[in-house]
Amino acid sequence: MIARDEERFLAGCLESVRGVVDEVVLVDTGSRDATLDIARTMGARVLSRAWDDDFSAARNFSVEAARGTHVLVLDADERLAPGGASALRAALADDRLLLGMLPLHNADALDAPVQSVLSGARRIGGPVWVPRLFPRLPELRFKRRVHETLMGGVAVLRAEGRGDSRVIDAPLVHLGEQPDLRAVLGREARNERLLRRALEEDVADGDLAGYLVGMLLRAERREEARAVGERSLEPFLRAVDVRPAGHPAPSTVRLGYALSFAQADTNAAEAALYTARECAARFPVEHPNLVFAEAYALEKLGRFDEAAARYGRCLTLHGVDSSQQVLSGVTGDLARLRLAVVHAARGALEEAARLLPHVGGPWAPEARRLAAAIAQRGA
Repeated sequence: MIARDEERFLAGCLESVRGVVDEVVLVDTGSRDATLDIARTMGARVLSRAWDDDFSAARNFSVEAARGTHVLVLDADERLAPGGASALRAALADDRLLLGMLPLHNADALDAPVQSVLSGARRIGGPVWVPRLFPRLPELRFKRRVHETLMGGVAVLRAEGRGDSRVIDAPLVHLGEQPDLRAVLGREARNERLLRRALEEDVADGDLAGYLVGMLLRAERREEARAVGERSLEPFLRAVDVRPAGHPAPSTVRLGYALSFAQADTNAAEAALYTARECAARFPVEHPNLVFAEAYALEKLGRFDEAAARYGRCLTLHGVDSSQQVLSGVTGDLARLRLAVVHAARGALEEAARLLPHVGGPWAPEARRLAAAIAQRGA
């Protein structure tokens, strides 16, 4: 792991892997709080490395310092859920393992009980399968200065027939996803700076462009988000289409939905529909985020029958697992709300009214307002 000023989270993380891992290697990038004392007290081997705006460099420094046959990567604000040890040990016995994908669950509060997070009751969105366990091979090193990835090395080894990815039932609980906490910790500003720098180095990195577009959308900087995404979209799609033989296509999900939303909300619905469909065509399975983005673009275009069909499709995809996070509500309450909206727009008021009592979560107030408007219109 790498860490800086993580006294709030570190002890809980290390406690969760006590007796599971054979050693803890912590690379500190300049802590000024009690991080180092906590790490040493709990038995970690602590190394220091100056921060140079490059997560991959720090990650690789930690990997190269490790002495085991395999590496488990965690951040300080993550915890291995109880019961994960046996699944990890079983995975280590698989000599074909190149990359272990673990389910990561984003908690909705720092004090959310683990089982409630895992069940979804206290979780933000659905679980995401993240690449965290891998053999300590020289070919497996991180790339990119932010949102670092091992996938390039994995693709090369996979193409050579040296192994493959595996899903491992060892859940991780992530505490640091709450927007208010990210703002307090300064992560959004840091990541925006690093993402812009990385995209200057490689405009065709669509995954990083998608991260930045999404960040700008959350900050309601929609025109800026659209400009960033459109700058990367076509170079990214070309790169996907001409990838080397045997290499899996980079995921088109993140940029596809984020840019499509930005375009739809800045009066560019035709472009939004194009983005959603082109990105969906290059993803190997049907992803709910892209189906929802297509439906939203169709709604903005006034093509309500088509939009209704695509929102309905979102509802049938509830419960899918993915390495790309399924956005909160797009296979449930939010899709039901938008479906009711388009039913109302096409004059199918009874169909809309039947859906609205089943809309909960943060979308419930809007559902109640629409229900009241339909009742008034019907009267």
